[in-house]
Amino acid sequence: MREEAIEFEAGKNFYNPHMQFCRSFSSLLVGTLQKELSLLDGFSATGIRGIRYAKENPNISSLEFVDMNPEAAKLSAQNAKANGIESEAHEAEFNSFLMDKRYDFLEIDPFGYPAPHIHHAVRSFRRTKGGFLSFTATDTAVLCGAHPHACKHIYHSFPLHDELFHEVGIRILLKCVSRIANEFNFGIKPLASFSHRHFFKIFIKLEHSSEKALETFSSTGYITFCHSCGHRQSGRMGLETCPKCGKHASIAGPLWLGDLHELETLEKMQELNSQRDYKHKKQLHETLELMKGEIGLPPWFYEIHKSCARLNIQPPPKTETLLKNLQDAGFRAVKTHFSPIGIKTDADICSFGKALKD
Repeated sequence: MREEAIEFEAGKNFYNPHMQFCRSFSSLLVGTLQKELSLLDGFSATGIRGIRYAKENPNISSLEFVDMNPEAAKLSAQNAKANGIESEAHEAEFNSFLMDKRYDFLEIDPFGYPAPHIHHAVRSFRRTKGGFLSFTATDTAVLCGAHPHACKHIYHSFPLHDELFHEVGIRILLKCVSRIANEFNFGIKPLASFSHRHFFKIFIKLEHSSEKALETFSSTGYITFCHSCGHRQSGRMGLETCPKCGKHASIAGPLWLGDLHELETLEKMQELNSQRDYKHKKQLHETLELMKGEIGLPPWFYEIHKSCARLNIQPPPKTETLLKNLQDAGFRAVKTHFSPIGIKTDADICSFGKALKD
């Protein structure tokens, strides 16, 4: 098989070609980081992710794989060797393996949900000043509120099963990591967080200090969302009654309320992308551009069609017209990568409704 410049064997191991975009995005981010990174590819399967990181980025000083499946561990090392990459492969359970190991960058891409591995991943950095974590979550139905009870007992948060569910889901995942990081006196800095197809992907820098840990703790809270009028707000506490229309409101959280991305990281990724001939080069650039626009805006967005239906506005305006109306009214307004018909803005629901009508 072939992915970008990598030729590899899959055998009977799991390989998802639809995750190629994610692996390209991830490799770009890895390439923006400090020099001399030791990297562990957890749940390696074919090893394609770790191999691409090492092959495409000169800052990877060492590469190791771990997988419980002995065939997967062996195949990962064979595929790495076939592509000129030195590596070590380990047949082991991920959490147990990490008990006495330390790496600069941990790639955690399990088949399913990452929650059982967050504690051990963060713990492995306990004697360091920090490092980097990459988590993939494919349990989006749980994080997005289709199975609210599962979200409560796995992630200890109330989800939101409405138009904001993808952003709320990724913010719940970030909160989960941040709270565990706080236990080890780490703050977190999200470098990039994105939702695509059936998965969430987050990249986090751990920063060791009590001040950073407290700052991170202060970046979590709740989102209040009114299904009747569309009002939404964030804060340390949620409200069960909408302050705009007085009807019952939903509360999502606790979740991460801070930025999902770091501008410098996204700009460096775009520069690297311009130098590489990836299959998804154009899509990567467009996604990164959308993510750049999201920085500094409130932790939600407005979905145009649902907002129009809720406010009884027909027909919906064109997206570009709506953006111009909001910007002319003095608000920041951009498209969001969370929805092709979503708008991130600092306008409240009344101002957004007025912009829909104009």
